[in-house]
Amino acid sequence: MFKKSDLQTGSSIFLAAAALFLVACGEQSSDPTPAADAAVSADAEVVAVEKPVVVEAAAEVVEAVAEVAGATAEVVEAVEEVAAVVVTEPAALPAPAAPALPAASVALLEVPESELIEMLGYLTAQSGGVASLKLDAAGIAALAGGLQKGLSSEVNPQDFPQEAMQAAFGQAQARAEAVQTEAAELPAITPDALDKIGMVMVLQSGLAQLGFGAADAELIAKGFTAGALVSEMDPAMEAKMPAFQAFIQPRAEAAQAQAQLAQAEAQAAAEKAGADMAVDNIAAGQAFIEGLSADAAVQSSESGLHYKVLEPGSDVKPTMSDKVLVHYKGTLIDGTQFDSSYDRGEPAEFPLNAVVKGFGEGLTKVGAGGKIVLYIPSELGYGNSPRPGGAIKPGDTLIFECELVEIR
Repeated sequence: MFKKSDLQTGSSIFLAAAALFLVACGEQSSDPTPAADAAVSADAEVVAVEKPVVVEAAAEVVEAVAEVAGATAEVVEAVEEVAAVVVTEPAALPAPAAPALPAASVALLEVPESELIEMLGYLTAQSGGVASLKLDAAGIAALAGGLQKGLSSEVNPQDFPQEAMQAAFGQAQARAEAVQTEAAELPAITPDALDKIGMVMVLQSGLAQLGFGAADAELIAKGFTAGALVSEMDPAMEAKMPAFQAFIQPRAEAAQAQAQLAQAEAQAAAEKAGADMAVDNIAAGQAFIEGLSADAAVQSSESGLHYKVLEPGSDVKPTMSDKVLVHYKGTLIDGTQFDSSYDRGEPAEFPLNAVVKGFGEGLTKVGAGGKIVLYIPSELGYGNSPRPGGAIKPGDTLIFECELVEIR
């Protein structure tokens, strides 16, 4: 959202926004640990059934675009008070395809479209607090060049090694800190680093979501250069703000509608994929459970849980309202291990009513010191919605070897 603020803080906010990009890159490249897939873990007491990542990402795009739509009205207010503006909630996701715009959306504007597009670049620089970095003309040109490359899709900053991006923002961070402390000498930022930062700004600013691209890159870069040279907004911009708002609002609304459509499509696709996979996995699980009948030691409950008591433990058994300390190993029916407190070197503590149903119920079958194997069908485990990215898939039957250490 655009909000009134002192441009002296612009550089730190700009760098914070860039940090979101680096975090996002890290999340995309990292693999989930086995503990993240588990029905229970040492550091999580509540087992949450989460939506697929793609659905969550689409939801964030909808939220980010909605903020852009509301931002224009606040820009008008801020300019009327001749105040600086900063972006505090930038869009940190790759943008969807450019939304189609009504042909009449520009015809009503009193300011030429080229000036409004250039003005967008000006506001991007102002909102990012670029002037607070006190760059020279060459530095601003490098930053604007990166912005133009990003809009033209010449390169994708997400393709760069994360170390290179961290180094670029590290230089900017050092300069921002020097500016804020009024150091006599400011650390340099290399043209290559500024180029990379400019490309990231395209992702952070939401320009692509609003439908701006290669055809607009030169004008936006030109306006950006002008906005980066001054710490306060040109009062002449005030007269253009109503036209700018009328220009940007339809784009924001179109982008929001497109993002909502993408979210709905992603949700439907994820649900279908999960349902298709679950059919086969549920059938395999049922066949596995039926095969347990050959083992006379395996018992079953009314819920459909199957279990095998290895050691009964004490006479006192936990209830679903109790908290317990448990050592366990979780596997799939094919032997794939997805979690183990033994591997982590310490038992897990959790309330029995805060884990998947089959796991909680199963531990009420033994007392402290008892050992039990639980065979948990899908409907008593994660069902068709396991945590995304893990070893557990929709419809999977789970096996837990458990040792009830203590009832608390």
